[in-house]
Amino acid sequence: MVSYPPQETQVMRYITSFRYIFIFALLGFGAVSLHADSAFSDDEIASSSDMRDLDTPPKPVRQSQPSIPPELHGMKASVQVGFIIDEKGRVVKPRIVQSSNDSFNDISLRCIRTWEFQPGKRGDTPVKVRVVVPLRYK
Repeated sequence: MVSYPPQETQVMRYITSFRYIFIFALLGFGAVSLHADSAFSDDEIASSSDMRDLDTPPKPVRQSQPSIPPELHGMKASVQVGFIIDEKGRVVKPRIVQSSNDSFNDISLRCIRTWEFQPGKRGDTPVKVRVVVPLRYK
């Protein structure tokens, strides 16, 4: 059995918690589409799809974990990040929709910018899709 130092164990818990929360939100609840159209401009709404309009939802391909600085360890936060997944599966224009602790906003945006997806499809055609993802830090 491998023994980790206490600080490394805490970081591993953050990463595991983050991963499970995101997967649960994405797949279990469909919480990815919180129908927060107010988070997007009229042009973005007109040029992209809502998750409910898709035949095939986007699927995560690569999701980096947030890098939490030591001074924020042990703090709780909930951050909703809105973004568009383009036709190539890239994250476009991420923005904070709501946050309980502004200290986690930049961390959340940096993390989300690195994510990649298989694009959502309508029929066999990849389309842009609006997404809002809740991130919870414990």
